[in-house]
Parts: sequence; C-alpha cells; structure tokens
Amino acid sequence: MFKFLPIIVISTLIFGCVRYVPRPIDPPLLEQSYRARGLADPNLEQFFKTNFKGGSEAWPPRSMDLEALTLLALYFSPDLDEVRTRIAASEAAIVTAGTKPNPSVLTGAGYNSERGPFAFRSDLEIPFETAGKRQYRVLRAEQLSQASRFSLSETAWRLRSRLRTALVDHLLSGRELEQRGAEAQVRREIVAIYERRLEVGETSTPFVTAARTDLSRVQLEIEQLQGRIAETRAAIAGVIGLPGTALDTVQFVLSNLEQPAAEQALNIQSVQKTGLLNRIDIRRLFAEYKAADTDLRLEIARQHPNVALAPSYSSVEGYLLGPALVLPVFDRNRGPIAEADARRETAAARLSGAQAGAIAEMERGLADYRSALRELNQAQATLDLVYQREQTAERQFKAGEVDRLALASVRLEAAAADRDRLGALRRTHTTLGALEDAVQHPLPPGTTMPEPPSTNPREKKEGAPQ
Repeated sequence: MFKFLPIIVISTLIFGCVRYVPRPIDPPLLEQSYRARGLADPNLEQFFKTNFKGGSEAWPPRSMDLEALTLLALYFSPDLDEVRTRIAASEAAIVTAGTKPNPSVLTGAGYNSERGPFAFRSDLEIPFETAGKRQYRVLRAEQLSQASRFSLSETAWRLRSRLRTALVDHLLSGRELEQRGAEAQVRREIVAIYERRLEVGETSTPFVTAARTDLSRVQLEIEQLQGRIAETRAAIAGVIGLPGTALDTVQFVLSNLEQPAAEQALNIQSVQKTGLLNRIDIRRLFAEYKAADTDLRLEIARQHPNVALAPSYSSVEGYLLGPALVLPVFDRNRGPIAEADARRETAAARLSGAQAGAIAEMERGLADYRSALRELNQAQATLDLVYQREQTAERQFKAGEVDRLALASVRLEAAAADRDRLGALRRTHTTLGALEDAVQHPLPPGTTMPEPPSTNPREKKEGAPQ
C-alpha cells in the first residue's frame, strides 16, 4: 500500500486541480456596454413584470413611480453587483471553512549495509480536528454570509432612499416651475401697468424699476428650476445605473406627492415597532455579533490540540502505528482567545449603539414629520384664504370697484402663498424620507419593498460567468 502512495498523491495533484480562467477587462467595452443599457433589455421586461405589483401590460411603461424605479435599480445597479460578489465570496468561505485538513506523506530511501544494499521508508499522517473546530468555522462562515446578505438589503434600501430623494426633488421642482411661471405672468402684468402709468405721469421710475427687478428675479428662478429638473432626471437614471438618455420617454409620478401620509395613517406605535424589528443594519450587526461569538468559541476550542494518526512503513523496521499531537505546554491560545473576546465586546457595543441611534432617529424623525405636517396644513389654510380674497377681488374688478393693479397684487399674494405651500410640501417629503430611513422600511406601514435578487439578473444577457 505504502509503495503506491507517491503515485496516488501525484495523480490527485494533477487531475484534481482547478485551472486558472483569465477574464480580462476592457474599459472601452465596459463603457459601450453601459451606454447601451436601456428599457429594451429583453430580460428586464420579464424581471419587471414578475416583481411589479400592478401597472399596465405595455412595455416599456410610459410612466413609473418609486416602486417601478426601484425595480430598475435592483436590475441595473452596479452597487448591488459589488455586494453580490461579496455574497459569492462569503459562500465560498463556507466551503473553505468546512474543508478537512489534508493528510501528509513523507517518503525516503537510503543505504543499509546490514539488511541489503537499499532501504526505504514511508510515513503517512492523517490529522483529525478535535473539539468541534470545523463545525465552529462553518457556523461562523454561515453567519458572516448572512451578514453579507443583509448588506445587500442595506444597499438596496440606500438606492431606494436616493431614488426617492431625487424623484421628489424632480417632481416638486416641476411644481415650483409651474408656480414661478404663473408668478412671472402676474409680475409681467404689474410691470405693464406701471409702464403705462409712467407714460401718463401717474407713477415714478423707481416703481417701474422695482417691478422689473422682481420679474427678473422670478425669471432667474425659472432658469434655475429648469436646470434642476434636467439634473434630477439625470440623477434618477444614475442611481438606477442607466445612461441619462435611457429614461427620456418615461414620465415620473408619485402617488402621494400632493398629499403626504397623515400622522394618523402612519400609526406611530406601528412605525416604531417596524423600525426596531426591521432595521436592516441592526439585523446585520446582530449577525456579525453572532459570528464574533462563534469565533470566540472557536478560539477556545483551539486550546485542545488536534490528533493525528501516523502509520508508517520501513523496509528495516516494518509497519508502525501511533498517534501524533502537539503538546499544549507553552501556548494555550490565551492571546487569540483574548482578542476574540474583545472583538465580541466590540460587536456588542456596535449593536447596542446602533439600536440606541435607531431609536433616537425614529423619535427625531417623527417629531420633524409632525412639525412639517402642521406647517403644510397651515400653509394650505393660508393659500385657501388668499384664494378666497382673489375671487373677491375678481368680482370687485368686474364690478369696477378696484383697478387692475389691485387685482394683480392679490394674485401676487396668492402666488407667494402657493410658493410657501410648495416649500412646506418639500420639507414634509424630506422629513418623511428621513423617517423612512430611520425605520428602513417604506411608510405607511404595510407598504412593501421588492427584495433584491442575490444573483445578477443580467448575467445571461451580458455574458457574465454563471
């Protein structure tokens, strides 16, 4: 048996090895592939219709809300691709952790004058791990793999959060552009009135200059808002992982843009419970704590030496069989145990700090959202009152009781009130987004978010390795 050990070992090394597969990266080709992305992707339609709850059967859709845009990000985002590679690495680490140690063989030959001209010896050592070390390694690798999966969900949530911010900014900028356009029309009318009065000597030049300056400021804001609308549209495409032109034909919508969720609809206790139970970062940190605890158990198990069975054969001495082990005399693994214990304490402190921070974020987010809702309600009430005044002024103007400048001044007050309402609406959506980030869950409770796929859904199309 021992005579054939070298042949067995060499054959195993030759035929059991994994071969290197080159995968060169061509940056210009990557850029070309990125710019070719779009809604015409054949795999995207199937992915979208499988995961999207609602909507028309037409493809590509003419309009997309936050859920639809989030699905596009789950399909295209390079940030998720990076996390998926880490998940694959963590799954490979599970295989590594479960690997059993290889046996070792030692052979030699020499000269023996007493029993013949030649002598040889062959020693085999078969190691056996004790104290459940391999099981602890596998458990730790599985827990770290679970933590990496939570990282995938964290990254998906951050993508949704960035999409929501850009989408709200884009839509509200469009509303503000409409408001500034209406305000500019009123200010043009005021400028024309002052110019006619200046011609007949009923007013002075400073009044005309002031009116023209106010109009110029509004026109500047219009230019800025037009640029912001284009910028936010490009930002939405960038978060998704698409070139800026890929969504040019798509209209963006948000169902609750004008009417954010009321405080009663949020169900405050449900929001707090949702945050404590579903915060993805807390679940990830808890998985990392369990991995740190398993690592400590592994280091404690390493106090116990492994045992090896060491049979040997010698042409001079014949067959020998005996155990082999490392005597734990000078090193009892005290240092690694202390390090693992400190890492577990660090993981526990990190988890505790994250929980405390999450509670503080939720409480602050709820307070800010309540304040923003009150501000929005007050702004809406003020706008309603100004609209009533505007209707009264229009009746008075038709009856000849007030002149055109008085009517335009009331309309200008309505435009200013609408500007304040849009500012309050923007702040309300900003605080609602911050509250969603605090609980890491869509609001109101009961709203769901699509699960990010753990494997790349574009692999078949783009020829990535399977």
